Amino acid sequence: MPDRATTTTRTEEEEEEARGAPLSTRRTKSTSSSSGGSAKRDAKHVKYDAETSGSGASMATTDFERREDEGGHGGEAPTSRCATPMPSRIEIELDVEKETESEFAGVKEICRRAVRGWGERENPNETIEVSPVRGGITNALFKVARRDGGADASIVQTVVVRVFGKGTDRFITHRKVQGETSHVLNEHGFGAKVLGVFKNGLVEEFIEADSVAPEDLASGGALLRRVASQMRRLHKEVAPDLTPRIFRREMKVSRQHAIWDTLHLWFDLAYGVANDPNMFNSDPHKRAVLNELKIDDEARRLLFDVVRGRCDVVDSQTVYCHNDIHAGNFLLNKQTDNLTLIDYEYADYGPRAFDMANLFCEFAGFECNYDQFPTAKLRREFYVAYLPTSASDADIDGLEAEVAAWTPVTHVFWALWAVIQAKYSVIDFDFLGFAAMRMKVFRASVEDEAAWVPTNAALGHTFVPQPEGWNATAEGTL
Repeated sequence: MPDRATTTTRTEEEEEEARGAPLSTRRTKSTSSSSGGSAKRDAKHVKYDAETSGSGASMATTDFERREDEGGHGGEAPTSRCATPMPSRIEIELDVEKETESEFAGVKEICRRAVRGWGERENPNETIEVSPVRGGITNALFKVARRDGGADASIVQTVVVRVFGKGTDRFITHRKVQGETSHVLNEHGFGAKVLGVFKNGLVEEFIEADSVAPEDLASGGALLRRVASQMRRLHKEVAPDLTPRIFRREMKVSRQHAIWDTLHLWFDLAYGVANDPNMFNSDPHKRAVLNELKIDDEARRLLFDVVRGRCDVVDSQTVYCHNDIHAGNFLLNKQTDNLTLIDYEYADYGPRAFDMANLFCEFAGFECNYDQFPTAKLRREFYVAYLPTSASDADIDGLEAEVAAWTPVTHVFWALWAVIQAKYSVIDFDFLGFAAMRMKVFRASVEDEAAWVPTNAALGHTFVPQPEGWNATAEGTL
């Protein structure tokens, strides 16, 4: 292994954060462009009293822009925890299919109730424009813009309405506390600001930014290190605050195996789909693919005996995981250089290595082009940026071993998810084809533990590029 110092160089600001420099000594400028650039995120921050919280941990986690006169790029220095108002609660349930027939009357009504300044008084110039967002494969998304001819910059002008996918409450078990969880994450500077919670969805501030693409990270450098830095802060700083406030009735130790609890639930649901003799009988192709998946007792043994045994050996640290972390869930505003990690609906306690393995696997995209899997050099650069500066070569090698053990889990995690979605989702996506590819990689990595890094050649996979305009992120292009 090459010496760490020759692998990558951190910026001065990265060094400050990695060694835990006091918040008051870090150089930050609290500017963030969300809501289409017309409304600024609240820049007033309140010092968090760790003694009062009982966590004993710093609550700094956001990714704000540095001052231009300091010569640094944005998004590296965290600030203290934000005082963020609780989102509004609206007792409305949206039916996505009916919304298109009613000119999005329900979407507009929810926005008027959730967003301050919308519909508060008669305004003949006020119009609300709703645009469905294409490409999402979990939820239905709508971009909603308010036009009133005014210039009140304090009123959010653009939001996103996220309607939870049909049937997703069956396998995303913490939907009931998603609003509260999002609020805690917002306080720590993570995610789009949640303005309202309705029965089957959220209203969020629109973030003026572009999704990061895997190729943006493939060459390494500052952006990859910033992604590693955000992952580290999420893992380190949210859990002490989230546990007593949201999961107060559960001991943290009971959450250490949350990912295995989820996998048991998802396996049972997918097993039910795969072994239902009436499933997809009207579609011979889907039925054939479903049969070939072999979601059976042998697959259960491989996952919960063989793979879990390997994961137990490496003993990856339990943290608060995103669980759907990939390049497309990072939004980069190229004007402010602000980087935001979004979409936390699968987040829960779990091993830190799962998030890293998932990020690396998602370099392949939904088309599963595994020749894009990060190289050993790129993975090492990521680990160096994630770990504290005092980490040794042995620490880096140990983290690679954790990721190797957990990579097969990410494949089966999304394969089971896709099988369940194939039954319930109304979204036009080849869930079963995606599941088949992920199960193929899962079985290959279980059969040969050393071959955990997949390649198209080893899998006999011919990569077929998607049509121009295909969106490779889970939640679509806004």
